Amino acid sequence: MIIKIQTSEKSNGNKGSSTAFANYLEKEDLAMEREAFDKGELPMPRAGFFSQENDGIMRNDVIQAIDTNKKGLGRNASKFYGISIAPSQKEQQHILKNMTGRNIKSIQELTNKEQKQYEAVLKEYSKLVMTEYAMHLKRPGLNDGSQLVYFGKVEHSRTYRGSDQEVKSGLAKSNSIKPGLNSHVHVIVSRKDKDMKLKLSPMTEDKGKEKKCITNGVPTQRGFDRNLFNIKAEAIFDKAFNYKRELNEKVEYRIEATKDPIKNSQIKLTSDNNRKQQLQQELINQYDSRNSYLKDDKNLSQNIKPVIEKQKNNELSI
Repeated sequence: MIIKIQTSEKSNGNKGSSTAFANYLEKEDLAMEREAFDKGELPMPRAGFFSQENDGIMRNDVIQAIDTNKKGLGRNASKFYGISIAPSQKEQQHILKNMTGRNIKSIQELTNKEQKQYEAVLKEYSKLVMTEYAMHLKRPGLNDGSQLVYFGKVEHSRTYRGSDQEVKSGLAKSNSIKPGLNSHVHVIVSRKDKDMKLKLSPMTEDKGKEKKCITNGVPTQRGFDRNLFNIKAEAIFDKAFNYKRELNEKVEYRIEATKDPIKNSQIKLTSDNNRKQQLQQELINQYDSRNSYLKDDKNLSQNIKPVIEKQKNNELSI
């Protein structure tokens, strides 16, 4: 699971209107429309965006909601942020196996009904992540995604960039579609809460576990630990989809492996599985120690129920 939070060059660091970003997030819809027109067919209606409460929200309504939710923000302040929620291919295969009973390797293998069910599952997971995002900001009274102004869009394809190794080595062309399962969710979230009382920034680097500041007369924690948020998003996935995550899939492991290449090489050369898991756990413990994480720091702020449930008639309940 990869969670990225960023500003966008397409929107001047998100200091102005969200129009460019919202337009960008409709690129797959536009591509499907062009394909339908090229075949002489009528295109399917655009899927639109989703929020914590609604689905099928049109782009202009998204832009209006984000651009007007900025009371108290200065001219040069970011007005919104982009969040990408990207399950790994293995995680996607796990979801689709539970849904269909088949080993799915490409989105094209799904029926239209199955694809809509899959998109519904990704949306429900994203809503859980956005509630955790709200709680992770650690602001008094902010405890649910419904208190945020955000909109999400499910995408199913990724393209190669010129910087990708496959392009550099001549195995793929820039802008060509990547193979395999590449479904992910883009979220655009306002800097202000729905009541426009709180300024919410996930970009502050200060983790500030013991550092407090005063907001509206109330002591609050400063900073937003993005890596810890990613760790929690993985934990939500594991609980929501009954996923047995291996140690080398964990955020902590992936980060620390790049920080300690010697131990990472030692792990790769270890053939004994028990010894390998012991070394992997040591690397995770090393990450926790370096970041002063206690066990409770990784606890989720919400109870997670299964997103997918099979009914007696083999229909999915989402």
